[in-house]
Amino acid sequence: MGLFDRFKKKPEVPPDFSGVDSREKAEELARKGVLCPLYLMPLRFGGSESLMENSVLATPAAVALKDRFDDRVEKLLEEGRVNGYTCEPQYRGTSFIHCAVKVTARKDGADVLTETIHIW
Repeated sequence: MGLFDRFKKKPEVPPDFSGVDSREKAEELARKGVLCPLYLMPLRFGGSESLMENSVLATPAAVALKDRFDDRVEKLLEEGRVNGYTCEPQYRGTSFIHCAVKVTARKDGADVLTETIHIW
C-alpha cells in the first residue's frame, strides 16, 4: 500500500433496488431517507403536489440530477426555445422502484433536450 492510497476515493457501488418488490418495502426506505419523492412534472412547471399522481421514489442523488436538468429546461423555457416537457419512468424487473426516468424538453413536438436519469 502506497503512502497516499488511503486518500484515494473508493468507487461507489450503485444501489440495487431489485429486491424492493412492494410499496411497503419502498416506503420503509423512504422513511430511512434512502429514497425520496422525485416529481415527474416539476412543481415550478405546474406539476401537482400529489405524491401518488406526480412522483416516483428515487435516490436523493437522482432527485438532485433531475433538479439540475429542470434548471436547464427553465432557462430554455424563458428563452422561448422549448414549450413541452415529459418525464417517463422506466422499469427494471419486478422492482417497485423505477430504474430511471427519461426527461425530454420539446419545441413544437421536436426533442430539444433529453436526459435519462438513472435511479439504480
